[in-house]
Amino acid sequence: MDRADVTAGYLDALGLARAAPQLPFLQELVRRHVARFAFCSVGPRLGESLPLELGSLYDRIVIRARGGYCFEQNALFHAVLEELGFEVRLCLARVIYNQDIDPPLTHRMNLVRLDRQDYVGDVGFGPLGPPVPVSLAERPPLRDERTFRVHERRPGEFHLQAFKDGGDFSLYRFTPGDHLPADCEMGHFYSHRHPQAVFVNNLVASRILPDEVRSLRNRDYWVITPEGASRTPLTSAAQLRRLLELELGVRVTDAEAIRLFDATS
Repeated sequence: MDRADVTAGYLDALGLARAAPQLPFLQELVRRHVARFAFCSVGPRLGESLPLELGSLYDRIVIRARGGYCFEQNALFHAVLEELGFEVRLCLARVIYNQDIDPPLTHRMNLVRLDRQDYVGDVGFGPLGPPVPVSLAERPPLRDERTFRVHERRPGEFHLQAFKDGGDFSLYRFTPGDHLPADCEMGHFYSHRHPQAVFVNNLVASRILPDEVRSLRNRDYWVITPEGASRTPLTSAAQLRRLLELELGVRVTDAEAIRLFDATS
């Protein structure tokens, strides 16, 4: 498939019509993407080949509803944004979870430039990620779990921050620079093939809806709302399959559900 066909199918899946490449359209794209297409590690957990070619991404995420993680979700989103006329460049980040550490560049996100201002357009960070574009220029206070900002900790070093544990919490840090698709191939290979990688060792899936976040990690399913969080433990492969399909929009077979359930604890 070419990029125009992918974009047409993507917009149709989100129930959107093509619009001018402006901030309100970008906001709607991000909001609907994270609500519709699950952040998910089913592919790495099943040991699947996960090529980053655009047609394969579209087939997995949009057509077959297998979900995906940052190198998949944000690669698809990048291609769609370019086709829609947005000025967008890829960026790699270090996931730090508010720690002073130097992990590898294993998170892909997008920087979108609108009216001489840059925005983080990230549809692949999972349940803690932003359901809206986040400006690099604005510095709003963080008051609750649904607000985000980019903080320039040092010159040229930016932190995507959320409100967590009662204060500002840096999810990841990035330095806008010369990141290339080849760099993504390296990070992607580690993330879905290395025996110690998080997604190889944990079943995760999530969707960010306007009024709640649905999040699965191994055998615990959480629904998080402004009023609090509820946990449902999973006790069977059949329950896992139903939850993945009905609550998280991820399709797996009975046999795959058994493999996924038996490999988790």
